[in-house]
Amino acid sequence: MTSVPTCPCEARWELPADPSVTAKCRALVREALTEWDMHHLIDDVMVVVTELLGNAILHGGPPIHVVLRADQGLLTGSVADGGAGWPRMRATGAETEHGRGLRIVTALTLGWGVEPAPGGAGKSIWFTCGRPVPGARGQ
Repeated sequence: MTSVPTCPCEARWELPADPSVTAKCRALVREALTEWDMHHLIDDVMVVVTELLGNAILHGGPPIHVVLRADQGLLTGSVADGGAGWPRMRATGAETEHGRGLRIVTALTLGWGVEPAPGGAGKSIWFTCGRPVPGARGQ
């Protein structure tokens, strides 16, 4: 796992495509948001990143990159992987065990979307949380 700090309000991690990394990733998210005084977003962002990371591990492929960036009270994040498949909402029933992840992401974010990776191999799923705050860190 590699962490590349690029500024006080951005964190990047390259993660192995292994389910065991999920707990460590949640800890990294908590640490970054605590450092940036974005405590109110910690729980929601940990759930969103966990859902997107799980999808990348299960349906995508290596390499997997997680990025968080704070700017004027808003947090933008992304989970990128090298897999060819694209996320889609699934119909789910009361007895269905899987397929709710993107609905959870929708409920906990201001918005999300998918962009092709540069060079066409893979994709990046991005999300935005928070609200603009005058004088917020990252301005």
